[in-house]
Amino acid sequence: MALPDIELMKAIPWFAECTDEQLTEVVRLAERLDIDEGEVILREGRLGRELFVILDGTVTVTRGERVVNLLGPGDYFGELAAIEAVPRTATVTATSDLQVLIIGPREFDAIMEIPGVRNALLVTMSRRIRAADDTMADQAEVQRDRCPET
Repeated sequence: MALPDIELMKAIPWFAECTDEQLTEVVRLAERLDIDEGEVILREGRLGRELFVILDGTVTVTRGERVVNLLGPGDYFGELAAIEAVPRTATVTATSDLQVLIIGPREFDAIMEIPGVRNALLVTMSRRIRAADDTMADQAEVQRDRCPET
């Protein structure tokens, strides 16, 4: 990857605190891939161990037929399967032409040994969990308002 791509990675929250040397190592371990609009990248229920980091473009995340998230540059998906070998929890479809970094299981393990990268991933995953908790709390409140106890 060229220097402009390292700068692009610095804009991704997960990698923002990494040095150029650390980012160079991440890039060396990852594979860059161009994906066409409309392509299904991950399918719910299927096994997979790769983590994807979006460099450019957008994806839609669905569970069943329900859209649960829209992701763009700087976002990532597939982290649960990269951490634990379980079936995918969602389907991810490119909604535009897409550039991603793909990080396989061995590469993921190696990247987690780069100082600062593991903590940065944990922080961003923690933020996702907090946001999901807030959403669930808001939905529970709406439900309580619709069905007050009698």
